[in-house]
Amino acid sequence: MSTTHREGTHYADAVTEAIHQMAHVEEISSWPLSERLKAFFFMLLDAVEARAMDAEPNAPATAFRRDASGWFSPFQEALREALPTVGDTSAVHGVNRWLASLAPNRVVIAEVIVQLIQTSLMDTSEERQRSAALADRVLTVLASAWSTPIPAQIVDVLRYSVEAGYVPIDRWPVFRQWFDNSTAPFEERSPSHDGENRDESRDTADAG
Repeated sequence: MSTTHREGTHYADAVTEAIHQMAHVEEISSWPLSERLKAFFFMLLDAVEARAMDAEPNAPATAFRRDASGWFSPFQEALREALPTVGDTSAVHGVNRWLASLAPNRVVIAEVIVQLIQTSLMDTSEERQRSAALADRVLTVLASAWSTPIPAQIVDVLRYSVEAGYVPIDRWPVFRQWFDNSTAPFEERSPSHDGENRDESRDTADAG
């Protein structure tokens, strides 16, 4: 019998099951993000397939597409909610974790995972070698984008530029509060010290 997206809530339980399995993997918290993401995906794929097979033994891909693949399905909603947990590792900078937690980014990541699941369920190659290889490559790229150091580097440059007085946006209340609550990454080169050094250099030059 056909089910609607809202009735297919048992697929959302597959997300909970995969997260629970991840939590019991020894030392997974120290794994690189790419390995965490792949482990989560294949655990999720197994859990989803079991439910799709119950619904349509001869066409699990059809059942998944019908009942769980929609953007507003309970499955996708649960998947988007679980992504910050998947990316919660010391190997990922806090800035990246924050970016990945934003709703638009979670929508994109979740949709990629859904498409990979759909491809895997349709794969008829031996031991799903083709779709497994595709998932490995796509998730590696996704993890690289998720954990790239560029956002953190940009924040560090911006913070130093403000502290050094080159970009005076800290005069704006919203930015001043953010910088006051942040730890300066360049304490040994604070603006006050730079100013003192410049004054000392001028005094020396004048004395000469």
